Amino acid sequence: MLAFSDMRARLLRYFLTALAIGIGVALLVSLTAVSDAAREYVERTLTQLYPADIMMYSESVNIPAYLVHELREHPLVEAAHGVIITTGLHGGSVVSVVGVPLSGMSYFAVELEEGRLPSAGGEAVVEESVGARPGDTITVKLHVAGGERAVRLRVVGVMRSFLRGFIGAFRLNLVVVPLEWLQESLDVGPFVNAVLITVRDKSKVGLLHEALRQTYREAQVYTQKSLLDTAVRLFNALNAVFAVISGAALAAATATTFAVLSITVSERIKEFGLLKAMGVLSRDIVASVLVEVLVVAGIASALGIAAGYFGIDAVREILRQMGINFELAIKLAPRHVALALLSSLAVALAGALVPLVRVARLRPLEVMRAWQ
Repeated sequence: MLAFSDMRARLLRYFLTALAIGIGVALLVSLTAVSDAAREYVERTLTQLYPADIMMYSESVNIPAYLVHELREHPLVEAAHGVIITTGLHGGSVVSVVGVPLSGMSYFAVELEEGRLPSAGGEAVVEESVGARPGDTITVKLHVAGGERAVRLRVVGVMRSFLRGFIGAFRLNLVVVPLEWLQESLDVGPFVNAVLITVRDKSKVGLLHEALRQTYREAQVYTQKSLLDTAVRLFNALNAVFAVISGAALAAATATTFAVLSITVSERIKEFGLLKAMGVLSRDIVASVLVEVLVVAGIASALGIAAGYFGIDAVREILRQMGINFELAIKLAPRHVALALLSSLAVALAGALVPLVRVARLRPLEVMRAWQ
């Protein structure tokens, strides 16, 4: 009753304190929700792009076809597919050209939005970001030894864009063509520059990865896990930036809480002295102030969760202005609500710590001076 009576007398002050904490919490919640959704989306997309456990890659098209056949015979290998991954230019934009065996084209069927998959040389299925439709003919300039070679492709299918242009300047702009046709166009013979390997026993991925690294030093060998770890490190760096922004707001909220409660305690010293003179224990007085702090933290949590939910779109728009363009279904998960509650409570308690200690250590002499 004592706590709520004091809060009614200082309602505006405590509401503004809760608002200050709520702003910091809202920033933390919205930035964390956007970052979590983006990280999960990129990890899921990378898993789709590189479904194999191990990928061997060489910048030059110099991995012979017989090596792919040998890998298929390896007791640890379930499947091995040779592909060519290269870049080209179409309409002034960089495109990623991927040569895939016709037998492996069905992999892209899941992403197909219209048309069909290639079934012969000179046909292609492209990402929607390329801007072509089934029936269109596009010209792609391929990088070959000694210069460029322009090839004409008939678009037979359009697939959903991987990453949906997640990072505008780094769109994949995939153009998928039959491997044999691409080998002929590049004049590289029966060679590839990437091999996607699926391992029978997932616990042996590390063993096979190391063996391939030691055996084929001219190629780079990655595991799917290493690619995902790279993505996680990038998002950890992004989270660090977000943490600095949120931390500054929360630090300001902590300072505000400290200032407000320090003023409140100073104003109530006479009241606390009378309560002690009447036999009220210090811990009960501290508990009454602590109740006020917890109510402020609860209000701040509600404000922070609500503002964080509506602030997600604002954060997404700011990121769009920075060139990070993505369309994600961003939702507030239970962990974000828990984060808001814990952050509000931590900030409120941190700001109230010194004033609470002062109340607990209040001495009769200090009370007498206050009454003079």
